[in-house]
Amino acid sequence: MHIADTTWWLWLENSALSSLIRQWLWLYPILSTTHILGLAIVFGSVALFDLRLLGFSRHLLVTDMARYLLPWSFLSFVVVVLSGFLMFAVNATQIAANPAFRLKLLLLSAAGVNAAFFHRVAFKSVKFWNRGVRTPRVVRAIAVISLVLWTGVIICGRLIAYI
Repeated sequence: MHIADTTWWLWLENSALSSLIRQWLWLYPILSTTHILGLAIVFGSVALFDLRLLGFSRHLLVTDMARYLLPWSFLSFVVVVLSGFLMFAVNATQIAANPAFRLKLLLLSAAGVNAAFFHRVAFKSVKFWNRGVRTPRVVRAIAVISLVLWTGVIICGRLIAYI
């Protein structure tokens, strides 16, 4: 299915779920607030981890930070995806055509690829840079890319309402 294919978007927009969200006065604002709070936790936990990878708080073990922060990132990301999908469903045809939304999805995908590369490749050598030493250049690059991508996701999310 191509993103421009409006058949699926029209079906979603006219579904019982979308109707329920539109009919209950407080549901959309609750979803929006949940989305923003979830995103704050995602970005906060990712940013703290990335800042450690960039060399801040070198006295902290990277593995301890990963063990503590990354579950928060993952769980809050699930909340963000669910709340985002429900908000999208209400106005799917218009949002799917929005360039800011499309860029947001592209940036989210790139952030996912960046995170997967970190965990599958770079993190394997963590025992050499876990604490007290400068992280390898590739790890610092991954952290910068992550911060830029997630900032772009947030900016694009805000721009959806204005484009």
